Amino acid sequence: MSRQTEPVWTMLQKVSVVQGTAPETGTLESPWYVKVLLAFSGWLAALFLLGFIGQGFEFVFKNSTAAFIIGAMMIGGAFAILRIPKNEFVEHLALAVSLAGQALLVFAIFDISNRNEKIAWLLVTLLQVPLAVLMPSFVHRVFSSFVAAFAFSMTLTIMGCPYIVSGMVMLLAAWCWLNEFRYPQQMRKIRAIGYGLVLALIQLKGTVLFGHRSMGWRFSRNQAELWDKPWIGEILIGLVTLYVVWHLLQRYGQAITGRLAITALLGTLLLCGVSMEVQGITVGMVIILLGFAGANRVLISLGIVSLLFYISSYYYLLEATLLDKSQTLLIVGLVLLVVRWLMLRILPVKKEAQHA
Repeated sequence: MSRQTEPVWTMLQKVSVVQGTAPETGTLESPWYVKVLLAFSGWLAALFLLGFIGQGFEFVFKNSTAAFIIGAMMIGGAFAILRIPKNEFVEHLALAVSLAGQALLVFAIFDISNRNEKIAWLLVTLLQVPLAVLMPSFVHRVFSSFVAAFAFSMTLTIMGCPYIVSGMVMLLAAWCWLNEFRYPQQMRKIRAIGYGLVLALIQLKGTVLFGHRSMGWRFSRNQAELWDKPWIGEILIGLVTLYVVWHLLQRYGQAITGRLAITALLGTLLLCGVSMEVQGITVGMVIILLGFAGANRVLISLGIVSLLFYISSYYYLLEATLLDKSQTLLIVGLVLLVVRWLMLRILPVKKEAQHA
């Protein structure tokens, strides 16, 4: 409690309006438009600073060793700045400096690795993982988690395993959101990493649906053909989906042999089977489920948007006439209505007691 509010609390306590010790005074956050203005100012200042450095130290972009050293120094400076008491302007300035330093490091990594993309992307992954854990900035951790997942996916794609990365990223994201309340002191860090992994998962699955043909030149055919099949990735995603459902059933004390648990697991298996044809729906449903379990509206919104995107992409990529597509949508809608009717009969919901 501040010195200004202490006399007020004492006066209220004397007239029996309040009791006990005074509550801690929370820190007031700036309005969103102030944050936007300070963020814009921070990035603008960082751009001028980086432009000055680029003009004065042009040799950096011609020497990979110098780029590596200066990039590491900029990241270290950004880390030191971020440890200053929270300020939106300083935070975004440090974020911009860190991103510029990472760009120099990535340039140096690709140059030092003699254009070996597999090793380069793996080193980029190893660079971003500690940044996601150590950098004291929520936005920075989201960005580093996203880039780490993307770089790792590029590594596996070049190795000839483009489809298994979505299941691996989905497993890490599910673990973060299922355990966010288990470690209260690390909750903010876990949430930032979880958001980055979820955004990467949505992007990776969208790339599989739309971009795998355009990136086919990167797929190495020298690897085992088994890992180069799309259904392998869907099986891994299905296993993660079953793990999430099983974990939530255990959390809420539902016995595996109970009617609710059996129905949920059978429905999950059915959903995983459908996802073999309509890829991506399990990803969207799991994101929604994780958001609903943690009462996270942002996560629920991301899940809904991604689910609509994947269903729309399936409709768009379906090689059929418009009449056939319309009939398919009609059948799917009727099936969903029947499933809802059956769920209301099999799993009756207890009516809430009426309040006065």
